[in-house]
Amino acid sequence: MKKTMILTLLIFLFTIIPFFTVRADFGPKRTLDVEVLGVDQPYHIELLMKGTLPEGDALVEARSLIADTYNDYPIMLFTFELNGYVPASLLLPWGSRYQSPQENYYIYSYNPPSEFKVMLIFGDGHYVISKRIQTSLFNSKVTFDLRGVSLTEDLVHVGAIDEVFPIQTMTLELALRIVGTIFIEIIVLFLFGYVQKKSYRFVGLVNLSTQLLLTGFMFAAKYFYYPIFGEIFVLIIGEIFIFAAEIIIYRFYLTEKSKKRAMLYAIVANAIALLASYSVMILMLNM
Repeated sequence: MKKTMILTLLIFLFTIIPFFTVRADFGPKRTLDVEVLGVDQPYHIELLMKGTLPEGDALVEARSLIADTYNDYPIMLFTFELNGYVPASLLLPWGSRYQSPQENYYIYSYNPPSEFKVMLIFGDGHYVISKRIQTSLFNSKVTFDLRGVSLTEDLVHVGAIDEVFPIQTMTLELALRIVGTIFIEIIVLFLFGYVQKKSYRFVGLVNLSTQLLLTGFMFAAKYFYYPIFGEIFVLIIGEIFIFAAEIIIYRFYLTEKSKKRAMLYAIVANAIALLASYSVMILMLNM
């Protein structure tokens, strides 16, 4: 038991060390990408969030930070309010900065609001404002589609605004985890001398169940709550439970060989699967 705990601690330390070496700012921050579609004239983009306009020293501080960020910040935004929504750059001036890596694509890289409206202000002072949206992803992307909308006057709650879910990435990751884990454990099963079809079918079904459950919790941590660190935590804790569960399950139900061999198989196969799962996580971080 003591050796198992030491091994688990070492695996955990080796999995988190790479992230400490590359991240000076500890822990991930929520981000938001906004893509504007159907606009071919210059504009200033602003997020509107629930709140009240700052006054006194808070307003002075916001103005100072904004002056360092924007060269042409619309004066109207310092007093703009719409049904309880005010410019996010006044309430979160340290986190509202955006960059434009390509036309009509904006990145808010430091804890933007999760509930907001998108406002575009054009050169002559008129504006368009989207409907309210509540994002659910930790790192979310939103499209504000104004194709077919006349942009010649002030418009409120127009266009289509939607959060984009990374279905393709999630599907690929799910497939890699499940197929990869089953493949690994089948290969290890063969190396341990198992030959009966019922053994392979049983191991496949067990791993399909455990990997679906583990991947579900990892997706929740990665996409909705706390990427990287939360994902690592779920992976480590989840694999510990899977280790224990599969040792017990294989001991009693993988009956082609001895109970001792079945338990040893469970330990070796899950250790290799853990390393493979961690590799998939690293791979998906770079995609």
